[in-house]
Amino acid sequence: MAINVNKVYKSVLSILNKEERGYLTPYEFNNLARQAQLELLDGLFYQYNQFLNIENINRTNEGYADLAEKIQEQIDEHYKSATLTPSSGKVTVPTDAYRILDVTMRNHGLKVEKVDKVRLPFLKSSPLTKPSSTFPIYYQEATEVVFDPSITENVAINYVAKPSDPRFGYTVNAQYGTEIYDANPFVDGGVILGSKSIGIITTNATGITPGTYTATVGTTTGVSTSGDGDGAVIELVATGLGIGNVEIKGVGTGFKNGDTITFTDSFLTGAANAVTMTLRIQDLYATTNQGSTDFTLHESLEPNLISSILGYAGLIIKDPSIVQGVTQLATADAMNKRQQ
Repeated sequence: MAINVNKVYKSVLSILNKEERGYLTPYEFNNLARQAQLELLDGLFYQYNQFLNIENINRTNEGYADLAEKIQEQIDEHYKSATLTPSSGKVTVPTDAYRILDVTMRNHGLKVEKVDKVRLPFLKSSPLTKPSSTFPIYYQEATEVVFDPSITENVAINYVAKPSDPRFGYTVNAQYGTEIYDANPFVDGGVILGSKSIGIITTNATGITPGTYTATVGTTTGVSTSGDGDGAVIELVATGLGIGNVEIKGVGTGFKNGDTITFTDSFLTGAANAVTMTLRIQDLYATTNQGSTDFTLHESLEPNLISSILGYAGLIIKDPSIVQGVTQLATADAMNKRQQ
């Protein structure tokens, strides 16, 4: 589950307008939304601990009243697991890890206990507490997990992943200058989906057998790139005069402004020479405002998220029913537009 970034942005703008507090640009919204999302995620751990303590003294109920379980469900939205092979008794922590939950030896199903590195000399000072192959330990050092004693078998790291940065992506209406939500997913290094102006072709060719040619960069024979990008699916429509239309069917990754993609005569039947396509600023998600990323939060946190963004924008909402009401109106508006 996720929270739609467009829905949240519309709700925030509606409340700001109602309170006559001005306008929040997409750039400002994206910056505040990122901070609000991280704040909410971090707060879930505190709340979970708080409700566990209440549960331990038998002051909670089961079912819908089990608040600790509710918070755990919200945290589980970010749960991930990775299997890693140690090298020299170490593994590199996944780059998206926010907090490690536990580490387990895959072959033995043995959970590895975490200790503070400063306590290691103390633990090793006694035969009773000294780590062993039967009871190994680990400590975290920068971006690595270090095992003592050193182990070689695969380990499973279960962790809470960092949420993806939210992004309200948009195009600008040429007539009115308003921002129009772009629902296509943002991919850093991806090529924007859709038809391109013929100006993207910097070297055309004649003699190509008319028809549609589809290629995947990095896979299709006779197609190459000057950069590191791959995976983009490109459709070329050839006429008797050369390439007349270009459409991106798959975004790919790793592309940069100025990268060239070359289609040789072995791919384009009858071409007198290779056709070259050069990526421009307006062709990439990373260098435009297009492409969106939803919030990586449990749906139940939407009112809290809106309130937090408004708080960062300088508006404190004391009555949560206002946020819930505006959220319902934004949802109804979106549904009406889909039905039209």
